[in-house]
Amino acid sequence: MTTSISEALNSVLKKTRVLPLKALVELIFNKLVRYFHQHREEAENCVHLFLTRIFDKFLWIEMKSREHKVTTYNLREGIYMVRSLFCVSGTGNHVYALQINNKSCSCQKWQTYTLPCSHVLAMCRENGSRANTYVPEIYSRQKYRRTYQANFHLVLSENFWRDVPFNLTFYPPKMKKERGWKQDKRFQGEMDY
Repeated sequence: MTTSISEALNSVLKKTRVLPLKALVELIFNKLVRYFHQHREEAENCVHLFLTRIFDKFLWIEMKSREHKVTTYNLREGIYMVRSLFCVSGTGNHVYALQINNKSCSCQKWQTYTLPCSHVLAMCRENGSRANTYVPEIYSRQKYRRTYQANFHLVLSENFWRDVPFNLTFYPPKMKKERGWKQDKRFQGEMDY
């Protein structure tokens, strides 16, 4: 949710940049099929309301919330003060403003990651409310299943392809392989206007 999609694709396809176009397309397609299959299985095997990794993170946040003391300021408007306990290591003893109706906390974790922070879970434990009501639907098992329910069809070999009324011809640019920093400048002449 915080990484740009182009950076994610660059990391996935890092080693494939030198492949021919056909091999590159096949590799991308096969990776996508494998990715969907893995995530579909993960969603089917999930026994919690949320995905296993989200549930584990939720449990960790809940354990951390036990170290907080909650003071209610305005119950109707959902305003609370949460104080973290002082630790022997010298950390803690911080005060956070929590506004449930606005879904905001002064720690900024709730707004940034959309998962409720430990201060929200401390408030839930204090009031007896259900903490999972503050977890967005995007983390739910049902939403995850719907995301990866798409089916892929087999790509047949070229013998089964239909004929097209045009001919595509592509000649790759002639490149001279150079050593060192000059290697990055090999396309410079093509890019200059």
